[in-house]
This record gives sequence, structure tokens and C-alpha cells, in this order.
Amino acid sequence: MTVEENAEVLLARQSIVNRQGICVGHELLFRGRRLDVAEIDDDFACTLTVVQNMLGMIGVDNLLGEDDGFLNCSSEFLASDIVDILPAQQMVLEILEDTELNEALALRCRSLRESGFRIALDDVRELTPEIQAFLPYADLVKIDWPFVGPQMAERITAASHAAGVKVLAEKVETREDYERAMNIGCDLFQGFYFTRPQLVRGNASPVNSTALLSVLDLVLHDANMDDIERALKVAPSLTVQLLRLANSSTRWRTQLSEIVSIRQALALVGLKQLARWCCFMLYSANSESKVDPLAQMVLHRADFMERLAQRVAPEDERLQQEAYLSALLSLAHIPLSVDAESFIGGIAVSPEIRDAILGYVGWLGALLEVAECVERGEFLTHEKLQTLFPGCDAQLSLDGLYL
Repeated sequence: MTVEENAEVLLARQSIVNRQGICVGHELLFRGRRLDVAEIDDDFACTLTVVQNMLGMIGVDNLLGEDDGFLNCSSEFLASDIVDILPAQQMVLEILEDTELNEALALRCRSLRESGFRIALDDVRELTPEIQAFLPYADLVKIDWPFVGPQMAERITAASHAAGVKVLAEKVETREDYERAMNIGCDLFQGFYFTRPQLVRGNASPVNSTALLSVLDLVLHDANMDDIERALKVAPSLTVQLLRLANSSTRWRTQLSEIVSIRQALALVGLKQLARWCCFMLYSANSESKVDPLAQMVLHRADFMERLAQRVAPEDERLQQEAYLSALLSLAHIPLSVDAESFIGGIAVSPEIRDAILGYVGWLGALLEVAECVERGEFLTHEKLQTLFPGCDAQLSLDGLYL
């Protein structure tokens, strides 16, 4: 990318090379206000910021070209549907070293791999029984090279290759490190010996909140494509982001033709993803910080409410979708400095969503009430849940759902 030196730093990337020394990928790294350190205090929020900047501000083609992108992911991020907007065939999702390798994560990784993603175990320092058992759900193991002795490095490499899993030696800083990693059979390499992280700069054009709400209102109202297209044409910053999202789409990468119109970009991204992107940008539109706490909180809430709706009514896909949207909209009045009633009254949401947000009415309202209780750290008993969801046949509990 060619940008001015004083442009905003959006992220950093570090090259990954194969045994022939050819660059085949880049790890995408969060950067905060200080450029020499990552300032990571919330893995989920930092990954969200990297994704937002990669898809909305830079574009996958500009950032990666034909190479792969390696993205640090917490279990919470992997469980969220934000992953769905990433170009699966080009992304390697790295499971952070402090993540519990449990059955739920294994099932999620299996699903993600079926969708085209690859899974990597990050910062591996020893061949534990948990890592050994998780190898069938992974495509790559990253050895934390400075902290692994020669014998352990050989054991990890041999076990990984026996399971059909590639091995990457990371934090390779000297020629001796590189030669030793080559000799034991590592497939990929990353570290200061090859390249230091490169800062990627860009100018993040703000998206007008009124334009976001206008497009969101049309999408929620099932407006025709002509009306949505016209609304996007008067929101150039959002249109640019839509085109970048479309270019990142796996569906686009399976086609031969280039994207030549807003309508084509809409078809590739889909209205559901466009609505979610508008909501996400709405929370970030007036934020001066790179990681907006409100956006982070509402995405946690949306993911929680959707998963709880799946547990309450596993066959009711409409309820699950409305639960997610209710959560996204439940705090949207805050960045606009208006009250909830004025905000909800100005957009075309269903009566069920409006009543849930304003008065905790119905099952959507109960889902929102439960989410807020969880956020406050309150414990909800089985009896309380049954009271909130009368007529629900499921044996309700929040086991595994607390954030």
C-alpha cells in the first residue's frame, strides 16, 4: 500500500515464508496508539478492530493479494458469526495459546474447516495431551521457537506431521534458528530473521450516522434493491466499505467477472451481512478510540442472545435472527445521543423488536433481560429462566453461555 507517512496506522502484518523462502502469508497484528507495542488488553476487541480495518478500510486484495491471512482468534471470536464475513479460503484462524481446547471448540473448528477456513494452534511450547488430541481439528501448529528445546521441537513436528498437520516455526530470529527449524522439517517460518512487522497505514473515512441509519432502515424494511442502491450512492464511505466487503467475499472469488456495480456488491455481501455491518459501524462512527467499548459490548450481547435463542427455540430461526438484531439495536441510541424510544421510533423494525427494546416484552424482551443480567454478573436459576420463557419445553440453563 502507498499512503502518507502520517496516515493513521490501521494494523501491522508480518510475512510468513515457506521452505523455498517464498512469502505465502501474513500474520495480521493489532496496533494501538503506541506503534512499538500491540497494547492488547482484550483479544476479542483487538481481533474485531483488525477485521474492521482489513475489510472496511483497506480491503483484502490490497492487504494480502493472493497470500493467506493469519488472524489471532479467541474462542469467543471463533464462536461468533463475525467470522462469516471473512474470506474463508484465504484465512488461517489462530487459536490463542491460553484457549481451552474443549469439545465445543473442536466442533466449531470442524465446522469452520468445512466452510474453507484453516485452523492453527498458536504459540505451542510442548506436546501436551490436549494438543495431541486436538490435532485432528487443526491444519497448522505454530511452534513458539525461542521457548522450545530441540527435542521438544522434533516431537511436536513429528506428531503434527503424523496427523497431517503442517508446522510453522515462529519468532525465528537467527540463521541458526532457521537452519535448525529447516532440519527438523518445519514447513513454514516467521520471525525477525525474515521480516519485522510492517505497519499498514490508511485514512479511515468516517461514515455518517444518518447515512448508516438510512441504509439500515431500508434493509430492515425489506425495501427493494433500487431504493437501497440509491441510499448507498449518497453514502460514499459506506459504499466503499460495501465494495471491499464484496471483494472479500468467497462467493466473489469463485466467479470470473469483476464487481462492476453497487447492486452486484449487494448481492455478494447479502442484506443480512449489510445490516450487521451497518450496526457495527454505527457504534464505531463517533468513537475516537480504535477499540470502541460499546461496539465490543453490543457484539458480545448479540452473540449471547442468538445462542440463547437457539437453546430456547432451536427450530425458530426467525427468533434467533431477531434476537441478534435486537441486541445490535438495543444500545444504538447511545452514540447518537438520543433516547431509546426516539431512536427505535425512527426506524422500521418489527413491533416485537421495538417492544423488546423499550419494555422487555415477549421472548425477545426476556432474552434481552437475561443478557443484561449476565452482563451485570447476576446468576439466573432454572426456575427464573422458566418464568421468563413460559411454555418453553427445553430444560433451560446458561451453562456454557456466560461470556
